[in-house]
Amino acid sequence: MDVGTTVYQGDTALGVVEEFVHLRLVSSRERSPERDEEVASKVRERIADEVRRPGFLAVTARIGSRLCGFGTAVRSADPAPDHPALGARRSQEWLAGAVRITDLVVAPAARGRGVGTGILDVLLLPAMDDRAWAVTDHQDTAALNFFRCRGWRQTVYPQPGAHPAQIVLLAPRHPALSEIPVLP
Repeated sequence: MDVGTTVYQGDTALGVVEEFVHLRLVSSRERSPERDEEVASKVRERIADEVRRPGFLAVTARIGSRLCGFGTAVRSADPAPDHPALGARRSQEWLAGAVRITDLVVAPAARGRGVGTGILDVLLLPAMDDRAWAVTDHQDTAALNFFRCRGWRQTVYPQPGAHPAQIVLLAPRHPALSEIPVLP
């Protein structure tokens, strides 16, 4: 299987945003017309906003002419706004100016074939200082497993019975990893 990648910087990604939306919907587990339109609208709005931010990068993966994956990343603000799971000090130290992975979607038929890893590798190229992070829902076990299998580390571990909506993950060589305990 020959997978080709294309990199889009800034607003050049707007030309393929409808393909992003379509793949996001195809890859979604929740399928309803109302939910689809809500997701589509949010993806369009978020990407239209992100393309104007410094360091925006989008990557597509294709087999022939068919889109089989895409990812986006932006450079976090510096100073960083407080992330509710981390607090002010850690948000600033860990996230300010770091590359944030904002999307990583692979078509169901292309999963397990290195497409996601290839996209992630390209998105991480601007993180020359190894400072990169991602956020995923605590119930998205596929995303959590994907990042964990690539050495990414969860920063906050919920107390028994508590369920944070989001999990912040740091890239494998992020300088802050020395502060995070390794839990089974």
